[in-house]
Amino acid sequence: MSEKNRMDYEGDNNMSSDASQQEEGIVRISEDRMTATIELPKPEPGQEYTVEMIVGMLNENDVREGIFEEAIQQMLRDKVYHTETEVAFGKPPKHGEDGYFIYHFNTNPRSAPEVLEDGSVDYRNLQCFESVTKDQMIAEYVRETKGVDGYDVTGKPIPAQKGKPKPAIRGKHIYMSEDKRYFYSDVDGKISFDDSIGKITISNSWTITGDVDASTGNISFKGDVEVMGSILAGYKVEVTGSLVVSGIVEAATLLVGKDVMLKSGMSGNGKGIIVAGGNVEGRFFEQANIECGGYVYANSIMNCYIDSKDMVVLSGNRGVLLAGRVYALRGVEAVNIGNEAQVHTYIKVGMEPKMRKRYEELRKEIDLAERDIEKLSKIQQSLSVARIAPEQKSEMEKKKVQITRTKIQKSTELEKLRDESKDLEAQIEAGKQAAVVVDEWAHAGCSITINGATNNIKEDIKGIVFSLRKGNVVMNYKE
Repeated sequence: MSEKNRMDYEGDNNMSSDASQQEEGIVRISEDRMTATIELPKPEPGQEYTVEMIVGMLNENDVREGIFEEAIQQMLRDKVYHTETEVAFGKPPKHGEDGYFIYHFNTNPRSAPEVLEDGSVDYRNLQCFESVTKDQMIAEYVRETKGVDGYDVTGKPIPAQKGKPKPAIRGKHIYMSEDKRYFYSDVDGKISFDDSIGKITISNSWTITGDVDASTGNISFKGDVEVMGSILAGYKVEVTGSLVVSGIVEAATLLVGKDVMLKSGMSGNGKGIIVAGGNVEGRFFEQANIECGGYVYANSIMNCYIDSKDMVVLSGNRGVLLAGRVYALRGVEAVNIGNEAQVHTYIKVGMEPKMRKRYEELRKEIDLAERDIEKLSKIQQSLSVARIAPEQKSEMEKKKVQITRTKIQKSTELEKLRDESKDLEAQIEAGKQAAVVVDEWAHAGCSITINGATNNIKEDIKGIVFSLRKGNVVMNYKE
């Protein structure tokens, strides 16, 4: 209570002995000490409560902060008696905000291919990656804040939690200002952002203005490559990043660490090969062999062998999957599969038996590696406390070093096994929901296999979804 309120309260007592003798209110403080209430008895005839009197009661009961005099005045005006009324409120602390980055570039530049009015898919006007120039600011850091302390009704301070700092940006070809708030590119090149780990990567990219042919020879580049022309038969393009090709890809070999974008397509003549760590997109693929860690997206796929760890999607006016063999872990979506001539088209989705077998093998290998590391740890412990003669000290130190090296090697192997097991477990889980969705016609001659169960289509059927139920491939019309 302020000195003024205390004096007013004492003065009020001195001036009115009758009021001082009347029954006082009951003050209650909540368990968390963030609110206080008062319950007033009805005053004696001719007597009235004052704000100063009630504030004095609150102060005497250790309520010293957050007193809401407007609530007290309202209670007195309404003559609220024998009822608990909230008259004091603590102030919760305002916790500090965590630090964060503002990025000055498009962190997700890839745009989906546009389906044109004629039904074809436009692969010529896609933004494939974001580029930056040397000394361009790419990010700024907004520092964490301290927050504002609060208090409870007794006046006890409630400290605010400080915001957490954000780890500094990781990546090559980046430099920052002296105050560590602004980040700049150190080179001209391509910039990409991995949101899962907050990592920015800036790398040089290579643009080939013509064809990949005798004038260039085979291409091998640690980064991203864009080919403005075509890739002719017999040539090999090997890149660690992504590959974009504007022209036709013939019977060439493409080994790509990330994504493949063919703005036209591939006519592989049975010898075209694409192996990609990420997605593969193109207007068409004919007589090609494709293996990728992501999805395959096209307007038509004919007589190809495809192995995708995600989905195979056919869109556009045709959206046709015809002949060959297609495997996609998460499923297949197409406008049409097969044709009226009943050309055999084999589609397989979901888990493969070898995946489950490999997963079980991995669990055994992990268990064995963990046991080996535990044994090595026990040996290390026994060696550390062993008493040895001075002449044996050198030999003992060599043994300790050897044990340590073996343990490090085993630990590295164990980490790799765990990573493979985790990845395989995710694939198995994804494969459980695999399905084949056909918007228009699923023609006779097509074969659908889901998690090992097969359904051979005997007659043309329109607008259908193939899924697995109780170990059998069943068909349901699209809604």
